[in-house]
Amino acid sequence: MEESKRRDRRNACALLKEILQIEKCSRVISELADSVHFPLSEDKEGEVRQRVQELSQLCEGIKEGLDPLERQVREVFHGIVRSRTEGMDSLAKTTE
Repeated sequence: MEESKRRDRRNACALLKEILQIEKCSRVISELADSVHFPLSEDKEGEVRQRVQELSQLCEGIKEGLDPLERQVREVFHGIVRSRTEGMDSLAKTTE
């Protein structure tokens, strides 16, 4: 939620929308869990399954959106490590 409150964030509306959807689903699931008496009625079980599926789809959507960013971060990291290794190798050759 703190990230969504930062005004300098780009795509803040999309970020806020996703966070609010997850919060809403989580709240509904929590309320369902608090009000459930076992064994579950078929209606309650269906509602719980539907809400869990909805939350799962939201999380999957976020994961799919973050995968390209994760790959880019990994590429940058490996580039930094390669550059550092090359620099250390060059430095070692000059001191020999």
